[in-house]
Amino acid sequence: MHEQLIIGLEGTELSAQERQWLQQRPPQGVILFARNTESPEQVKALLQEVRACTGKETWAAIDEEGGRVNRMPWAPFNQRRHASEYGAMYDRNAGTAIQAVYQDNFCTGEALKELGFTHNCAPVLDLFHPDGHDIIGQRAYGDHVDKVTALAAACLNGLRDAGIEGVGKHFPGHGRANADSHVAVPEVDAPLATVLEEAESFSRLIAQGLRHIMTAHVIYTSANRQIATTSPFWVHHVLRERMCFFGQIWSDDLCMKGVGDDVPAAATAAIRAGCDLLLVCQPEGVRAIYQSQQA
Repeated sequence: MHEQLIIGLEGTELSAQERQWLQQRPPQGVILFARNTESPEQVKALLQEVRACTGKETWAAIDEEGGRVNRMPWAPFNQRRHASEYGAMYDRNAGTAIQAVYQDNFCTGEALKELGFTHNCAPVLDLFHPDGHDIIGQRAYGDHVDKVTALAAACLNGLRDAGIEGVGKHFPGHGRANADSHVAVPEVDAPLATVLEEAESFSRLIAQGLRHIMTAHVIYTSANRQIATTSPFWVHHVLRERMCFFGQIWSDDLCMKGVGDDVPAAATAAIRAGCDLLLVCQPEGVRAIYQSQQA
């Protein structure tokens, strides 16, 4: 299972335990958070240290969406607009907004590439819903598929032209969810036809070459009582079979309460559902999953 992991690290340098895991059972990648980022020099050194342990081109991911989802407190990362601001710009002049999103993500992508990153967990493809929990809120480009698709495509293209792969999230859509999946299990009660209609942004981006998609820890009651991350219906039937997605399916963080308290069990369920990559972002979750592999 370790080859499918993308793991969070404890601090700004590798611990002795992390070094051992990386050397003996290297994951597919690492993901950095604010706790791992002090300066450009330190981030670059940390990612070099990771790859010195794994001896290969290990992926390095981060959440740099812009706006409030920002991990590195220096330019250009800490001076970027929220997605919703580009949505408002799009309403005034679609071409200007698309160009602005492209330029912003190209600059961000170049800066990420320079530090040693390979993937950015963006764009957000969720639709904004005023009644949904504000965990998405300003992170959404807008409330209809056409706008979200156009701006998300510009984000993806900007990142890609800079040498960074984007990760579209959160399939099939988190905008209507009634809770924050970091701390609870959200539900969406909309009819299945509505959920599928609003997931069209994913389908359209797949047609434009999107290679990485992250699942939502959300129960869509019109389909079943499983969260999408561990649901073969969503991961295999809808994403693989109906949308013909042949890229990499990432689970959202398996340390989040939306998927339960047992990280190794959640990882097994996500793999069974059809996820290719398992995000395990918190140090205690990483420990649990590596220890479970020793058993």
